[in-house]
Amino acid sequence: MNSSLNYKLVVVSIVCLSFGVVVAKAQLPNGSFEKWSKSEAERVLSDSPWARKQELRLNFDKEVQKAAGAYSGVSAGAAAQAQTEVASDVPVDFVFTLRLRSALPVRQALVRLKNLETDIEKMDKQQIAAFDKQNSGLLACPACEQNYVVTLGSKSRNRPGADAVFSLFKGARLADLQRYIFIANERGERRNLIHFVPPKVPGDEATFFFPRIDDKGAPLLTAESKQLIVNLSDNRPNSIGNFQVDVSRLILNGKVEV
Repeated sequence: MNSSLNYKLVVVSIVCLSFGVVVAKAQLPNGSFEKWSKSEAERVLSDSPWARKQELRLNFDKEVQKAAGAYSGVSAGAAAQAQTEVASDVPVDFVFTLRLRSALPVRQALVRLKNLETDIEKMDKQQIAAFDKQNSGLLACPACEQNYVVTLGSKSRNRPGADAVFSLFKGARLADLQRYIFIANERGERRNLIHFVPPKVPGDEATFFFPRIDDKGAPLLTAESKQLIVNLSDNRPNSIGNFQVDVSRLILNGKVEV
């Protein structure tokens, strides 16, 4: 896989920010999602059973970089230059967030945030209709009926302009990713990657699609399942770590919501 960002892995530290021992964090906010506050919706996306985080410290190789009209790992002022050099002397701390995008609570949180961030009163009827149609599609997610969909994003703690997910996946090819990216349960049953949407600009998430059922019509995950493993590692020193999700915390109304 080609990448405009070369880096060396320095320290890998799994940070269980989303799956702490506090049981209350597994619960959804009270009431219907249409009444969730901004902080409640954001918590579903970042600190709930449907979001998993890892922290990696990476060293940038010194090189000239340019991505989507801006430079990865530098300030906006520096990005205005024709070329810029990224120093490698300071490790960059990244927090990678994996979200179970096909899960209904995640879709509800995304729709709620869009509603809160949009000033409906300033829209005309045509704009409102288009906005409602977009939200309806996001909530229904036809692709989610047949697929498990997960997204991956990254943010840097000490260098806000850097985005490892964008740099790693913006030019990735599906055939290359299919060699090592898959999901599995604790029994070793797998679902291979069948579709991939790369991030378009820094700050975007990479999106991965896996079929829900096998050739016998059986889903990968049931209420009896214990673990979901999302394998993103290609066994190279600079690869992103894998994610493990406690399936028992994804059960809503007696079924696994993922």
